[in-house]
Amino acid sequence: MNPSDPVLSPAERYPSCVSLYSSGRLAEALAVLDQLLQADPAHVEAMQLAAVCLSGLYDEADAKAGKPRGETPIDLAEAHNDLGSWFYGRKQLTQAEHAYRQALSIKPDLSKALNNLGLVLRELKREPEAEAAFLRALAIAPDYVTARNNLGVMLWQLKRLPEAEAAYRDVVSRQPGNVSAHNNLGLLLLELNRLPEAESACRQALALDPDVPEAHNNLGNVLWQQGRIAQAIDAYRQALALRPDYVGAKANLALPLLCIGEYEQGWALYESRYDEAISTRNVLPPPVPYPMWNGEPLHGKSLLVWPEQGFGDGLQFCRYLSMLKGRGAARVSVACQPPLQRLFESIEGVDAVCPLDGKSVVPGHDYWCFMLSLPARFGTTVETIPAPTPYLRAPAALVQHWRSRLPQDGFKVGLVWAGDPRPHDPSSNAIDQRRSMTAQSFAPLLHVPGVTFVSLQKGAVTRPQIEDLPVGLRPLDPMDDVQDFADTAAIVENLDLVITVDTSMAHLAGALNRPVWILSRFDACWRWFRERDDSPWYPSARLFRQTAPGDWESVIARAAQALASLPKPAAPQ
Repeated sequence: MNPSDPVLSPAERYPSCVSLYSSGRLAEALAVLDQLLQADPAHVEAMQLAAVCLSGLYDEADAKAGKPRGETPIDLAEAHNDLGSWFYGRKQLTQAEHAYRQALSIKPDLSKALNNLGLVLRELKREPEAEAAFLRALAIAPDYVTARNNLGVMLWQLKRLPEAEAAYRDVVSRQPGNVSAHNNLGLLLLELNRLPEAESACRQALALDPDVPEAHNNLGNVLWQQGRIAQAIDAYRQALALRPDYVGAKANLALPLLCIGEYEQGWALYESRYDEAISTRNVLPPPVPYPMWNGEPLHGKSLLVWPEQGFGDGLQFCRYLSMLKGRGAARVSVACQPPLQRLFESIEGVDAVCPLDGKSVVPGHDYWCFMLSLPARFGTTVETIPAPTPYLRAPAALVQHWRSRLPQDGFKVGLVWAGDPRPHDPSSNAIDQRRSMTAQSFAPLLHVPGVTFVSLQKGAVTRPQIEDLPVGLRPLDPMDDVQDFADTAAIVENLDLVITVDTSMAHLAGALNRPVWILSRFDACWRWFRERDDSPWYPSARLFRQTAPGDWESVIARAAQALASLPKPAAPQ
């Protein structure tokens, strides 16, 4: 009977493995033991025999390579550690954990087995146990920089950034030539918005080894966030020269290319953003059985458009939904966050709006497509951006309702001074710190005479900042009664102008074709291009850009001067 026959029980299969081992058929024995341990990873005897078989195979490989073979008895702790690494390389994490634990039962102070166990537990999302394993390894061997670096990576993943920084800095103090620690430190400092330090760490990693694609990619991220577009592109291209299949670098390179209007290549690379090879991806395909639409003919077909990223992205790219019927689609549905449902119901050519509220059922379709993949599917160039506006409309009854709630006369300006801080996501939080201001920063605007200001600010932290303003400067705040984007759109329809930092409000006002002034950070989002104060995406938009990182004072001064120079309706007599 074949020892790998699935009808054999583990009790029957193990003796056959012993027989194979005794006859010197180590590879066959290990293959059957692998199957046995997949079914029963706690089988101690099978684990030990697998460790012995693997050790023997390594000895045979060494002998073939001309390396001298030792005559000392097998070190079972080392052999189990090697077996754990063999399982780990095959993504058999449960078996790897058991092998490492068996190594430690034999030699509790085997620090490399503790480090390796920490890696497995980290991947199994058992972070407290992983942290304990790393710390135990370091208690045994304080200079074990590999374990300290791995601990730093886990702390970074857990967003315990100060502790992660301390771990990385400890590594580079003990081992200044550790490329991985310098590179990891650069990535962490980037999330902490300490860009000059981040650049220095990345460049130190590359000085030690210029052939590390991750370091070039991280340097590209630092340069991109500093607004150094050409240098960022060069860094990403260097990463891809070293590793052509580096999907993370492809997704990153897309953004500066889109920023400078290289749309053909930019959109193509931007498709990498949802590649499963990106461990930190936040764009996931919908849980549906039908295929993604890649541009196939849509005549007579149905298509579901799936949301991704933030509200602003949906508000900007929903303009493409009405174009799908022109491709022959018989039915077009769009899924969305619930706050967008009522507003998206105004889009021409959309047959169904499916709120992702945990209650609604999304019907079956022939295809699905990400919202932000539509520009690529339509071959959008800077010259062909679909910009007829408005493509969104507030319900007429809501517009009338909010008209009765707002001042009837005067020049009315809506204000937004901050985005969503997202404190749970340091990377997004770092961007928000650069794009947002405080309510007090808007004081020069609020002093402009002849204007009635209306706050459109949301947020538990940012909206109460109105109270930090002098009573006479506080804008009208109607946001308590705003339920969703349809309400906000109805308010905007009744305003003469919106002045906002780069948040979803910029896209909402632009989609409604209402005049909007966008106060943009120095490292502006790719969609606003560079060196221009208008937007081909929104004909009603005007940009006021920082001329130096963090310099909001001059931006507000220019916006206040422009606001003061606008013609205002005469006050009623």
